[in-house]
Amino acid sequence: MNVAESLIYNVAILFLMLTPGLVMVKCHLSTPGFGKALANLVLYIAQPALIVVAYIRPYDAQIFHNAIWVLIFSVLSHFLFAGVAFLCFKRAEESVRKMLRFATIFSNAAYMGIPLIVGILGDEAAIYASVYGITFNVFIWSLGVLICTGDKKRTSFKKVLFHPTTVATVIGLIFFFLPIDGYVPSLCIEALNMLKQLVAPLSMIIIGLRLTEIKLKGMFRDPYLYQFLALRLLILPAIVFLIMKAFSLLGLPVNEIVMTVILVSASTPAATATSMFAEKFDGNAAYAGKLVAISTILSILSMPIISLLLSI
Repeated sequence: MNVAESLIYNVAILFLMLTPGLVMVKCHLSTPGFGKALANLVLYIAQPALIVVAYIRPYDAQIFHNAIWVLIFSVLSHFLFAGVAFLCFKRAEESVRKMLRFATIFSNAAYMGIPLIVGILGDEAAIYASVYGITFNVFIWSLGVLICTGDKKRTSFKKVLFHPTTVATVIGLIFFFLPIDGYVPSLCIEALNMLKQLVAPLSMIIIGLRLTEIKLKGMFRDPYLYQFLALRLLILPAIVFLIMKAFSLLGLPVNEIVMTVILVSASTPAATATSMFAEKFDGNAAYAGKLVAISTILSILSMPIISLLLSI
């Protein structure tokens, strides 16, 4: 099974995992706050476990070089997304424009991207996913907050520094660079391995729970929706891939692993943080939720299409 086929297979698995969340709501098996509690479990426990255990290995120069390239392309990608987003949606009403730009820039690289990347490339890829995650957090707590509030003073470096992904990555780097990986008790590694298995199913159950909260009535009459969907799901990921391909053709050491990590992260639907930030900063939360819901549903089709680029 090649990378493109593996991506299609893993996308299908993830979307099957949406079902329990949908069923729980429809059968009244969930309670208010249940989704938030699951999200905290993933964010503060399962994802950090997945990241830390991926770094507990002897230092490998190739992994380090790949991670550097992931960092470079993740930064370039976010600048690209931001540049395009600010060129678009200028005629939209302000509250709508803010959410369209936010959702265009920030993809669901955590809840969907990390499980997909690990499923396709294996545990080592969690290292690269964590690097992309740090870039994501830097941009979302600076540019993302600025989009929502228009106030530079409300941006938060502290949120980036103490974000679970950042903390887990720093801890992991200690194990990666220092020759101490052999001293970690196997019992601890086994526990971390068990906790990391929660990431994929719980992440998708959370998305399933949230999809049931969205009312899509009248949404498809929105003239800006189609532009947003084309950018977020197809055009921007394709441009990112072409940039990476150009680097590769110039003889730079950009391998398929790096391309896969970046392409998967960039092609995921709008970040669930879109609606969270809208609520936190008194934005148009209803509209934000619709952007997340529709892009998530359509990504079932768009991600396999984008994955075909990896065969080029």
